[in-house]
Amino acid sequence: MSDLRYPSLYQINTRVWLTELSRKLGRVATLDDVPDAELDRLAELGFNWVWLLSVWQTGLAGQRVSRSNPEWRVEFKETLPDLREEDIAGSGFAITSYTVSTDLGGAGPPLG
Repeated sequence: MSDLRYPSLYQINTRVWLTELSRKLGRVATLDDVPDAELDRLAELGFNWVWLLSVWQTGLAGQRVSRSNPEWRVEFKETLPDLREEDIAGSGFAITSYTVSTDLGGAGPPLG
């Protein structure tokens, strides 16, 4: 049990996390597919909070910017050698709506 006077935060790059889970499942994973056991594991490690990066809905304009920047593409390719166009979702900070992204299992059509 962690000391609640000093809570600890575990930050997750959600899209990378779900990409790894998708590979294990053999299909596209959403937040609904994250096993409760994984969250229990983080709690057992003493984390009080989990911060999911890049879960909010982003738009097509941000995606176009990320896909068209040659320097970023080089970095993306270094990080993900089997990079596909659909892997470049755009900046998680180019938020169009504070709703869970449809790519991650949120409801509604994408904006932007």
